Amino acid sequence: MEEQILQLYLNLLIKLFKFFIIIIGLFSFYLIHTIFHKTILENERIVIVDKGSNLSLIIDNIMPYESEFNKKIYYFYLIFYDHYFKSIKYGEYQLKSSINFHEITKIISNKSNYYRNFTIIGGWQQYQIKQYIFEEFKKDYQIDYNLILADTYNYFLNDDFLKLKNLMKKYKENYFENKNNNILLKKYSQKEILIIASLVEKEGKTDKDKRLISSVILNRLDKKMKLEIDATTIYAITKGKYKLERKLNYSDLKIVDEYNTYYIKGLPPNPICFVSRKTIEIVLENYKSDYLFYFYNEKIGEHIFTKTFDEHKKKLREYRTSE
Repeated sequence: MEEQILQLYLNLLIKLFKFFIIIIGLFSFYLIHTIFHKTILENERIVIVDKGSNLSLIIDNIMPYESEFNKKIYYFYLIFYDHYFKSIKYGEYQLKSSINFHEITKIISNKSNYYRNFTIIGGWQQYQIKQYIFEEFKKDYQIDYNLILADTYNYFLNDDFLKLKNLMKKYKENYFENKNNNILLKKYSQKEILIIASLVEKEGKTDKDKRLISSVILNRLDKKMKLEIDATTIYAITKGKYKLERKLNYSDLKIVDEYNTYYIKGLPPNPICFVSRKTIEIVLENYKSDYLFYFYNEKIGEHIFTKTFDEHKKKLREYRTSE
């Protein structure tokens, strides 16, 4: 009788053991599937892991709609991975669609993989970039026009602006190092090329426009003529601190200012705006023409170029009488 009862208990223990093995197996399968195979994101997402965030907050941020049970699984897996493999980093991450949790964990345990763009537009002035910097970094900074080039730069979420500024300065330095053999850079300094390019940037509408305007500026400099460029007179008034909301008048052209090329001979002392790499390339082409004068025809949306002052006056008179 005792042997039968013992055998009964033994059979029960074996069945319970098998049951627990099955449960453990099923749970292990569920764990492996949930962590390594289950798709977490249906669509690509950008997520931010803030410095000092605990693991629960990270999981809630990445997968807010997952079940609480799955979130617990992910939580303990993150603890395990963070302790035994690689620590979880902070930053901004691009997570692709159809990605599983293990792949997400590998991504957020490395340096941020998502770059933000900082785009400076050619022709921008101080008031525009100052506002842009504040919008992106919540800081007040000022950058001289001759320190950087207008272009698109990449930075990480937690980078400060000074780091980005140094990157932009290095980019400009490298650019001009590669242009050392250019014929114009043997005639003009790097700063003077930037000044010329800034005038072209503010005056030109198209690449063709810019080539011809650049040729006019270089021709007039060769002939020791005043440049008489409206954009410099506007800068003499605003100093790049705001947009002039009116047209220039005749008295503006007489303003005594080192930037007003109707008043001074030669180039202004500094660039009058941020200059794009493309515009500098156009200036360094050293495009040749015989033009010395131009004006903008608003009716046709083009600049009219002429070789002599008499021809310039004639074209300008025809334009004004047709208004």
